[in-house]
Amino acid sequence: MAAAPPHAEIPILAELDLVLETTRLRLRAFRESDLEDIWPIVSDPKFPAQMTWVAHKGQAETRAYIASAATALADNTGVRWAIEYEGKVVGTIGLHVRWQIGALRVDRAGLGYWLAPALWGQGLMTEAVQAVVRCGFDTIGLHKITVMCFADNAQSRRVIEKAAFRWVGRAEDDVWRDGKWHAHLLYELTAPEWPDVHTTMRVQRPTTT
Repeated sequence: MAAAPPHAEIPILAELDLVLETTRLRLRAFRESDLEDIWPIVSDPKFPAQMTWVAHKGQAETRAYIASAATALADNTGVRWAIEYEGKVVGTIGLHVRWQIGALRVDRAGLGYWLAPALWGQGLMTEAVQAVVRCGFDTIGLHKITVMCFADNAQSRRVIEKAAFRWVGRAEDDVWRDGKWHAHLLYELTAPEWPDVHTTMRVQRPTTT
C-alpha cells in the first residue's frame, strides 16, 4: 500500500481525544494524585535496570516526572499515558513525537513503556501497546512508530513482537550502563503496514540474540 503524504497541518496533540479504553485498561493523562500509586514502583532501585533512567530518590522527582507529561503534550512533542488497571495506576506508556527535522517532515514517534513487575506476564502491556499504536496512526496521524529494547530484555522483546513491529536490526554496544555495553534491538512500524499487521499479527523476529 502506498504511503499517504503528511497532513498539510501538523496535528495539535492537546486538541485530540487521547483517552483510550481496552478490555482491561484505561489509558489517560497523568494526575498529581497518581504519585501514590507509582512512587513504590519508580523508587525501587532494581526496577529501571533495562531503562534510560534510574530509580527516583525522592517524591519531588516523581512529581516532576508526572508534570513533564503535561509539558510534552503542551509542547506538541509527546503523549504519556498513565496505565490504569483495577482502579490503580500500574505503569505508563508514551509516544515521543517528532514532526519535523529542518526542512524534512518525518511525523514519527518513539514508543516507550513500563509496567509494575507484579503484573508482568499477563498481557497487559501488549494490550496497552496495541491501543497506543492504533491511536498513533488512526487518531494522531503518525507515519511511523519506532521502538527499541536491550537485546537481553526478553519481556520487552515479547511485547514488541506480539504487537507485530517489524525488526530493523541490532545495534551492538549501543549504550553503557551498570558497568557494561548493551546492544539494542530496533523495530519500527509504518502507517501503511498497520492495517495488515494488526489483523494478521505477522511479525519478523531477529535471527540473532
